[in-house]
This record gives sequence, C-alpha cells and structure tokens, in this order.
Amino acid sequence: MVNLTEHERKVYDLIQQYPEILTDRDVRSKIAVQNGMTEKTLRNRIGELRRFGLVTKDGSSNESANHADEHDNIFLLWKRRKFITKNVIWVGLASVIISLFLPKWYASKAVILSSGAGRFSLISAFADLPLNEFGFSPVNEDITSFISILDSRSMKEQMVEKFNLVERYGSRDVEYAMKELEGNTELRVTDEGALAITLMDREPEVSQQMVQAMLSQLDLINRRLSREQGKYNRQFIEERLKQTKIDIMKAEEELKLFQQQTGVVDILAQVTAQLEAYGQLYSQKVAAHGGVYSQELQAYTELYAQRAGTEIQLSVAKSTLSQNNPTIRQLTFLLKEQDRQLETLAEQLDSELGVMLQDVDERLGSVGFNDGAAPIWITLSDFPALAMRSARLIREVEVQSKLLEILIPQYEQARMEESKNIPTLQVIDEPKVPLNKTKPKRMLIVLGAVFMAAMFSSGYVLVEYHTRDLRKRLGSI
Repeated sequence: MVNLTEHERKVYDLIQQYPEILTDRDVRSKIAVQNGMTEKTLRNRIGELRRFGLVTKDGSSNESANHADEHDNIFLLWKRRKFITKNVIWVGLASVIISLFLPKWYASKAVILSSGAGRFSLISAFADLPLNEFGFSPVNEDITSFISILDSRSMKEQMVEKFNLVERYGSRDVEYAMKELEGNTELRVTDEGALAITLMDREPEVSQQMVQAMLSQLDLINRRLSREQGKYNRQFIEERLKQTKIDIMKAEEELKLFQQQTGVVDILAQVTAQLEAYGQLYSQKVAAHGGVYSQELQAYTELYAQRAGTEIQLSVAKSTLSQNNPTIRQLTFLLKEQDRQLETLAEQLDSELGVMLQDVDERLGSVGFNDGAAPIWITLSDFPALAMRSARLIREVEVQSKLLEILIPQYEQARMEESKNIPTLQVIDEPKVPLNKTKPKRMLIVLGAVFMAAMFSSGYVLVEYHTRDLRKRLGSI
C-alpha cells in the first residue's frame, strides 16, 4: 500500500466525500478554502494521487491499489527514472575512466611434477614391503611438500629480496610485500595430480622470471633436503648394519659352542640316521615333520627381514614427516601387525617341533642305542631339549644372515642418495612470457559498477519515499 502523508490522506478523503472536485473548478475552489488551502494546492495533490493510481480519470477511487505495493514501487521508480538513469550514466562513465587507468597485470604459469628424486624418494627403497597385503598403498607426498615449500616464509623472503618487491609493489615493508606476493601467486593441484604455479606482475617478462625463479629455488631446496635425508638414512642403516654383524657373530658363536658341547650338528639329520636303524617308518615321520618345519622357518625368516625394513622406513619417516602424517600411521600399524605375525609363527615353529619330538618319543619309547652304531648318539631323554635349543640357535643365525642381505644393498642405495644431485622437478609446461593481460577485466568492472549504481539509486528512491513521514516527524521534534 502507498504510504500517504497526512495532507495527501486528507485530500484523498475529500475526493471520497466530494468526487465533483475532480472535474468542477468552482467546487474545488470552495472545498479548498473550507479546508485551509488554495485551489492550486488541492489540484496538485489530486494530480499526485492520480499518478499513484489511487484515483481514476473519471473520479472513482482505485481500491485495488491499496494492495499493490510492488506496482506502487515500480511506478515510483518509473517516476524517478531520470534520477536513476543519470546516476547510472555517471557511474558508468566514471568506471570506464577508472578502469582505463588501472594498471595491467600479466600472469605466467608453469605446471610441474615430481621427478621421483625428491626428499621422500628414500621411502621407495622399501617398496618391496607387503603394504598391499595390509590394505595400504604407497603415499606420494611430493606435491604437498612442493606447496609447503613454495608457501613458506623463506621462499617469499627470497623472492622479495631477489626482485626488490618492496619497492616494486610500493609496500611499506617486507611483510606487506610478502602478503602482496602471496595474493599474486596461485598454487593449484590439477585433476591429474600436477602442480600449477601462476604468478602475476605488471610486466609480462618479470612474471615469467619470477615463476622461473620459484622453480629453481624449489629444486635447490628439494636437492638439499634429499641429501640431508640421504645422510640420515645412511647413518641409520650403517649403525643397524654394524649391530646386525655383531648379532650374527654372536649367534654363530653360540651355535658353535652348543655344537661343541653336545656334539649336535644337524639334529634332524642325526636323529634320522639313528631312526633309520630301527625302521623306515620313523624316518618318514621325521622327514614329514621336518618339511613342514622348514617351510614355517623360511616364512618366519622372510617376515623378520620385512619387519626390519619396516622399522627402518618408520624411523626415516619420523625424522622427515609430521607425527600426524598418514605414512607414519600406516607404517606403525604395519610394524605391529608384523610383530604379531612373527609371534604367531614362532609359536607355530615351537609347536611343530614339539609335535615332531613327541611323535618320535612316543614311537621309540624307551628303546636304547648301542654305542658305536653311529658317530654321535643322542639319548632319547635329552633329544627334545637339545632339538629345541638347536633349532632356535640355527633360526637366529639364519634370521640375522637374511637381515644382513637386506641391509647391505639398502646401505649402498642410501650412500647414492646422499651424494646424488639430480633435478627433482619435471616441468610439464615451462613458464612463458604472457602476451595478454590477466586483469583488470574492464568490461566486468563497468558492468558491475552500472549494476550497483542502478541498485543503489533505486534503493535510495524507495527508501527516501517510504521514510519521508518518519523524517518529517523527526524534523519536527
């Protein structure tokens, strides 16, 4: 509904009482004098009511207009169209002029991938670990590390210093220059997993040079980090290799001492030779159990070697990655799972050996042997304990030997990683000198300014009209 002033409401009521004032000037003059106004004033107020659609040409009131606020607003905007149009034209012209004086910015872009020689490449040395068996897949974090390096404070400070960005951007100090550099730089991971680096500057040649400088510095930092990690990895494996050599020498000495004290060299072969004297049946039983035992022993040895590799990989990852990194969580879970499997296999080995010994003992009973029937005789009452101890000593020697076989090539690889100095980036798209400006988008600026001018002008007209009663009351206070 149109908000009428007190004066307009009075005129509207007069029209309802005396509709002839719309057509008869004499009547209009008489009514105007009676109500304290001139004929001209009354005539003007009637004209405004007609423009609002409250009074038709024949003098009847238009009641439907009281319920048509939107139509009233549209009519009001149409009435003030000259004001709105003037504002839109002036703002549009101003935006055109301003956009023409805005500096041009040019963007140079490069797209890169990791060459596989970056700071996390050492983890690939343990690619033979059975991660897939535990539901894991290798994690490549090179692109993430690239983004972290490019967004680091040290990188920004080097760029500010190299290109004198404080003066170039007209910044107050280095901090403001770094913030503006950050605003002019875009780091985006593409759908294909590559990293797109885009940097804007007022000069196209400088934008290309800045992107190239970023790539060069990123490669230098990656090479330094790779050498540092290679050094740490080499030192760690070197210490583990020394300890493994000590452990294998200790295991061999214990096995040798055991063999010297007991005369047991290969207890299964010795027992088999003794049992052959008493029947092929016993020999077959021992051979059958021994085959199963050998298979389980091989599985245990291989799993133990894998666990050592996992332990090394976890140590390297903890030294280079954050504690919340998914790679560390995966490797920790894998190490626990391998420990559990090793414990299970050890129990199976002991159980299989115990079953074999129990089977032999039950079949032989208290049968004795005559000295001289074989080079070395093993008393049946001592056989279970001797067999168990012999098996464990031999197992320790085999495990340490297998671990040594794994550590030696990894040590050599770590030495190569420490000394190598090869590019860490694969540049898919080289940064080029841009030919066309990136911003300002003059057409968008002008259209946006025109739209905002039309909206604000229309809003001003509506607010000014609908609040005039309030403003009058406030002015009279």
